[in-house]
Amino acid sequence: MRKKADSKQAKANKALRASAVAALAESAIREPPPDTWSVRMPAYAYTQACPVPGLRRPPKGVIRYYETMLHRQRAPRV
Repeated sequence: MRKKADSKQAKANKALRASAVAALAESAIREPPPDTWSVRMPAYAYTQACPVPGLRRPPKGVIRYYETMLHRQRAPRV
């Protein structure tokens, strides 16, 4: 069985963990902001609920899921 850490060791572990968490938080603050698609585009892009009127329709050449399902239903069986 493992012995419970004594008071001094527990305090040292707690202080070490607190400094590690603080260092991680500081590095997260200093990092540049993310530049991903979800950050750059407005919420609900390419849907009817999009706040930007120009982004309510999908880009040219993009096929929606339900259109592929309709295509599969109409496809001739071989």
